[in-house]
Amino acid sequence: MSGVVDLFAGSPSIVHFDDGAEYAARELASEAATVAAWLHDQGVRHGDRVALHLPNSPAAVRALLGCASLGAVAVAVNTRYSRDEVDDLIERSGAMLTIRSLDLPMTRSIAAPSGPVGGADDPYVVFTTSGTTSRPKMVLHRQRSIAEHAVDVATAFECTPADVALVAMPLCGTFGLASLTGAVAGGATVHVTDFELERAADIIARRRVTWVNGSDDMFHRLVESGADLRSIRLGGYARFNTSLDGIVERAGAAGATLVGLYGMSEVQALFAVRSSSAPIGERERAGGRLASPRAQYRVVDDELQLRGPSLFAGYLAEGGAEIDAELTARHHVDGWFRTGDAAAADGDRAFEYHTRMGDVLRLGGFLVAPAEIEGVLTELAAVTAAQVVAVERPGGTRPVAFVITADGADADEAAAIAHCRDRLAIYKCPVRVVTIDEFPTTPSANGTKIQKVKLRALADALFDEPRPSPG
Repeated sequence: MSGVVDLFAGSPSIVHFDDGAEYAARELASEAATVAAWLHDQGVRHGDRVALHLPNSPAAVRALLGCASLGAVAVAVNTRYSRDEVDDLIERSGAMLTIRSLDLPMTRSIAAPSGPVGGADDPYVVFTTSGTTSRPKMVLHRQRSIAEHAVDVATAFECTPADVALVAMPLCGTFGLASLTGAVAGGATVHVTDFELERAADIIARRRVTWVNGSDDMFHRLVESGADLRSIRLGGYARFNTSLDGIVERAGAAGATLVGLYGMSEVQALFAVRSSSAPIGERERAGGRLASPRAQYRVVDDELQLRGPSLFAGYLAEGGAEIDAELTARHHVDGWFRTGDAAAADGDRAFEYHTRMGDVLRLGGFLVAPAEIEGVLTELAAVTAAQVVAVERPGGTRPVAFVITADGADADEAAAIAHCRDRLAIYKCPVRVVTIDEFPTTPSANGTKIQKVKLRALADALFDEPRPSPG
């Protein structure tokens, strides 16, 4: 597999979009050179970074392929980010061009760029993910890891030209992009959309979708709406909301076969998958068998460590360098990527994911560092310290913040939440901001440690009884 454009060029897939447009994958591949030439006209050169702030659309796919053709790095910007977050990411990534639309006639004659063109070993796409830092890390993949993983996904997920695939997760993240490229590698008929309940349910029923990947929340909403899911022979689901136990059984009653998954930006989504023929109890568990025959895993002190062809090149450096070598090295040991996830072996070449080992939160399907939300709260003059934990709510996992104020008076909760909404994506905004006198702590080797377990218990208790009226 040479690169991403070659993946599309060799596929019999037809790709459909919400605007009614449809394109052969080969047609999209042939147009990539035109988009690359347009990028070159805008001053973009081989190795330059281009921010893509686009919804799931023909423009997003064309821009991704155009970057691949030119050898530019596509910085995938989450369309759910706030303006401040978007601006921060674009600045830190060093993107020299931001694409928010791409109304480019493919019949337009543009001179082909001179110089290097994109190849399999070129840096290609940047995903964002949070760790323990206050701002999202930038995960860099080369074309080879994206293209080869797509082929492995098509094989492991048994995607063939007989399948009709729905790609409803954002292409700005690894979940959406791996689903698209995996479906194209399998030669399936593909329907690309931004998830909206009625539209997705209509596509599934009308187009007889057989292959789809999404979050447990997405499948929960489809089941609760009464959507006709009988055509879905394989629905890969990521377990983001632990309060949705039983989703595999409930989806099965609606006709769909769901299987658990595992993935993350650094190794890509769809890294492991459960067997569709396994009993419900096994299919419910996150993790599964490695998608690639060349991938490996091990569990060291309960931590899942991985290596294989889908592994990222490293964390993107801010400024001129390609890779932040120091940050990347901190997440590796002896050639293995340290995921920070707790897991256990689960049969031949399979593992079971349990939970994140640290304080990282899983919100809206994305990893979020509590420090990112805490930093925004401490921008408020009245707030001297903040701690954020997650609670499971019927609508998904949501953040709750506890703050300490300078004078001990209660912080203005509504104003604090509004402040977060102005600066953060909506899924990162706390549903409650509660003032306390001090954080619960316990002695540690380094002094004292905040007891997150007690804060989570306090957060859960906030929803056990009616919220008091102001005043």
